[in-house]
Amino acid sequence: MCSIITAGSGGIRLPSAPEKIHHSFEAGRRGKPDELESILANLVAAHFLGQDRLARFDLRVSGTVHSGKPLIRISGEVSEHLLKKPGVEQEIALIVAKAYGRIHNQPGISPADLGISFNFKPQSSKLAKNGKAGDSGEPIAVAYVNTPNHLPWERHLAVSLRDTIDWIYRHKGRVPAVLANASGVKSIWGLRADGKIQVNAIYEGTRLIGLKSITIATEHERVLGVHELREKLYAIIHAHLGLLEVKYNAEFGSPHVTVNGCGAFPLGGWFADEGTREAKPYRDGFATYGVMEDSFSGEDPSKPSATGTMLARHIAVSVVANHLSDFARVSLSYVIGKEGVELNISTNGTGTMPQGRLESLVRDKFDLSISKAAGNFKLRDPGLFLQIAANADYFHSEDYAWNKAVVLHEARRG
Repeated sequence: MCSIITAGSGGIRLPSAPEKIHHSFEAGRRGKPDELESILANLVAAHFLGQDRLARFDLRVSGTVHSGKPLIRISGEVSEHLLKKPGVEQEIALIVAKAYGRIHNQPGISPADLGISFNFKPQSSKLAKNGKAGDSGEPIAVAYVNTPNHLPWERHLAVSLRDTIDWIYRHKGRVPAVLANASGVKSIWGLRADGKIQVNAIYEGTRLIGLKSITIATEHERVLGVHELREKLYAIIHAHLGLLEVKYNAEFGSPHVTVNGCGAFPLGGWFADEGTREAKPYRDGFATYGVMEDSFSGEDPSKPSATGTMLARHIAVSVVANHLSDFARVSLSYVIGKEGVELNISTNGTGTMPQGRLESLVRDKFDLSISKAAGNFKLRDPGLFLQIAANADYFHSEDYAWNKAVVLHEARRG
């Protein structure tokens, strides 16, 4: 008869190997349907904030193709007084056409070349001015101590590789000088706008032990053969990783790299796929660290999905930048109709003080209300929404206030 020794039974507990955890992140290229729809939602949001800094909105953008023509549907709830402005739909149609043309390298495109329809629902003007949190939410964000902009490696790499491919596409195939010198690849002519990059990383606790895989799918002209595309992107990826390993004293190991694993990808965007802004939440924030909030794109700053995640990120960055931990996962909890905000900070055992003390320190320093965060981050500035749309990401740029640290220290108590 076999005996089973369990914890607490008085038996000997064998030492266990450090547990590994996988984290992944996917960055869509700017011509990928749901990414493009998110960009358009933020551009429309910027337009409404330009009309009224207290505008309330929750926008939806979806696209398809009919008879060879892109069809774009824009809907959602918007402050009713903004919808009464003459010519509002025509103004938005021009914004959408210009953005579509820029992303697809078709600068002469006009609203007539696109089928654009609207289905806005009016929202009370009183709600637009109440200054309170517009919904419940469970936003989270994380930060690491010695990574680019304190980001998880999988997130930084996915977005930076996405931005590199998009840069090459926008510059007619020219590879950035630093990468051209490191990889030996001077140009990749024939890229198109659609695609995505996924990076899978393996950690022991909070320590990166290597990258498991990098998977890239990118749309391309038929004249750009799959073999050439793979060969050149392999070289660029390895050069990119090598430069970062030297700069940050990192070790990525030997990840499995796949480029266009299904072969040629000559037709993309809405001609081959359909997305929705709602498909993007897991790429907006930090989903593999525990919570998948709503998509941020096209929501006004009173909503906790984006604003709360930005605040959580601001706190996490401040914690690690002040060397209070090597890793911080900050979770906030908002309940509609209630003033209190729940706060949880976990450091995976890397903190320099007890959890309760760290959380008290943060509460002393930060106002956790959505309205205060929106003001501190200047989230009602339409120019900021334009910048977010251009970057197609919320946490990669160190220019944003929520990605910067503040000094944290405990107040002396008499």
